Parts: sequence; structure tokens; C-alpha cells
Amino acid sequence: MEKIPDVKTYITNDIVSLFAEVQQPRSRFQIEKFVVNAHDTDPMRYVQTLNEIQSLYYTIKNVSLQLKKTEIEIARLKATGDEVDAIDAEIKELGLEQTRVVGVGAFRELEILLDILKTFPRYTREDIENDQLQYWQKRLDRQLQLETIGGNQSIAAHLGSLEQIGSFSRELQIEDTAKKGLE
Repeated sequence: MEKIPDVKTYITNDIVSLFAEVQQPRSRFQIEKFVVNAHDTDPMRYVQTLNEIQSLYYTIKNVSLQLKKTEIEIARLKATGDEVDAIDAEIKELGLEQTRVVGVGAFRELEILLDILKTFPRYTREDIENDQLQYWQKRLDRQLQLETIGGNQSIAAHLGSLEQIGSFSRELQIEDTAKKGLE
């Protein structure tokens, strides 16, 4: 049976350091356009931003504790002097390395979201509740317009994404559609 080559001969530490360089699940553009601005009013954008921050906050805290626990487990495994325990320690160290790289991306997203949060005034729960009628009117109106233009939900969703990045104008398309109907 053929042995698996040592990956370290192919992937240098220089390349490994590049993993952290590009690590970030979602770009600033994606977070701003497709996460936060997917909502139709500022109070709901504020809520979405805080929900994203909250999720990352608890994930990062949990992972930090898991890392501490794993470091203790590695030390215990190495202290036994057992050959299999030493391999188990290496496996856990590899997991730590991977988790730390992923953590770089999580912190980058957190920084972006904290920057976005600074652009909002502080909304109270009452402000958010008072915004609901306007939010849902805008959201349902947008969805109806996009479905009318696109003809079905999947095309409407695609048009909505294009609109979020500024590559599609619903208003211009409605005017063009209306003109064609009059001709």
C-alpha cells in the first residue's frame, strides 16, 4: 500500500501563514450589502448587526475556552511519555493551529461589524417595535416589485441581490416595464 507523503514537504510554513492572511468567511462587502443592508430600515439593520456581533461574541468566547482546555489536554498527553499519547497531542495541536487560523477570520468579521455598529444611533426595543409596520411595508413592497419584474421568486431573489450591490435599479425597471405595457 502506498504511503501518504508528508504534507510538510509540499506546504511550507510560508504557505501556512497565508492561510491566516486570507481567512475571513465573509468580506466587508458581503457583510454590508447582503447581511446588514438586506433589511429595509435602519432599526432592523441595527438589530441584524447586533445579532451578528452577539453570535460572534459567544462563539469566540466558547472557542477561547475550548483552546485553553485543549492546551491542558495536550500538556497532559505529552507528560505521559506514551508514544500514542504523543501522537494524540500532535493531533490536538493541529486542531489548535486550525482553530487559531479560523479565529483570525472571526475577529476580522467582528471588527467590521463593530465599525458598522458605530454608524447607527442606539435604538431601544420600543424604537424597533415602532419600526415594524414601516419595515414590513418596505420589505413586502420590495419583494412584490422584484417578483413582478422577475416573474418568479428565484429571479426576484437574484434581482434583489443585484439591487443590494447597486447593479440594478428597481425603479428604472418598473418605469421601463410600465412604458412597454403602454406601447
